[in-house]
Amino acid sequence: MPAAAARLMAATQRPIAESALGEPAGEPAWKTVPSWFVYGDGDKNIPPAAQAFMAQRAKSVKTVVVKGASHVVMTSKPDVVAKLIVEAASR
Repeated sequence: MPAAAARLMAATQRPIAESALGEPAGEPAWKTVPSWFVYGDGDKNIPPAAQAFMAQRAKSVKTVVVKGASHVVMTSKPDVVAKLIVEAASR
């Protein structure tokens, strides 16, 4: 990820609010809507094993694991993410 993008994210992100963790959610979309999944195996926020589990649980049409990519794979590897979005939208 470019240094400027990292600085911007560090300066603008806020800590998660407690209310966000306790608010009830409805039925997860992944139970009825086809899903595609992309994640980095260098993610230090959500363990890659947990992401692999989530992709499998959602019956991901396609899962892309980006070697060395971080939690913000969409910023560090936008080409890979965009390619998967285009593929999913073409179905």
